[in-house]
Amino acid sequence: MRPIIDVDATHLKCKYNGVLFVANTFDGNRNIYPLAFGIGDLETDASWYWFFSKLHEGIAAKSYGIAEFDRHFRKIKGNDEVAQYLESAGLHKWSRAHIDGRRYNVMTKNIAKSINSVLWFARMLPVVVHLIDEIINLLVKWFSKHRDFALKCTSTLCPDFGEKKLRCKLECASRMNVVKLSHVEYNVVDGNMDGHVHLTNNTCSCRKFQLEQLPCKHVVVVCRFLKLNVYSMASRYYTRSTWLDAYSDTIYPIQPQELWVIPEDVQGRVVRPPDAKVMPSRRKKLGFPRKERIS
Repeated sequence: MRPIIDVDATHLKCKYNGVLFVANTFDGNRNIYPLAFGIGDLETDASWYWFFSKLHEGIAAKSYGIAEFDRHFRKIKGNDEVAQYLESAGLHKWSRAHIDGRRYNVMTKNIAKSINSVLWFARMLPVVVHLIDEIINLLVKWFSKHRDFALKCTSTLCPDFGEKKLRCKLECASRMNVVKLSHVEYNVVDGNMDGHVHLTNNTCSCRKFQLEQLPCKHVVVVCRFLKLNVYSMASRYYTRSTWLDAYSDTIYPIQPQELWVIPEDVQGRVVRPPDAKVMPSRRKKLGFPRKERIS
């Protein structure tokens, strides 16, 4: 799994309302990988704090360089309203060139939106227990499907993402030249934007190597020049072995209630339904696409 977590909340339509909290990520093959689900009464700071605490317990813009980004952003500034909105939102929230850390090519919140869409019908069920059953059934199905796919995979990297991207870069590498600067630094001339590769620091001046954690075309050329294994330069999060480990555990469906073994102290508890509350609505966002950048 890539170390990027996407969280979201969506309202339930059952008798007592409530909110479903979800946390997801991508596996190495760019499949949605659910991490945690939680159910609260309202989407409040206290509810989010509870969800993040439990999550912690459980898991203990396309431009890469500043110059390239500035060149594209100058075109956007032709529309003052759009440019002002993007700048006020914070360039580091939606631009690869300005982010502080690594996002492993994950730049939108579509993961959580996809999960909410899949669970749309389940969120309409009258009883929360039925919602939980649907979530478990979904996870059982997904884990089994992706585990079987990973077992059949024979490539070093995940086939639909890491392997595919790396093969495209291998094709581009044949048209580039390498100039050795030192025993760890190399300059790659590609006729467009040269790349300064530092093997010890695992960096390239194009920044794609650092941000994607996959060898960029310049690193691929250097590896070919030095007869190095280019796959060794890829992050372990894209490897088949890590992908398979993500689905190594088995998720079991809940047994019929008559088979449950319930401790006596739990049986003696009286659990009453929560007081029904009017759910606060979210403010509508005006004039911008539904894709949301990760904050």
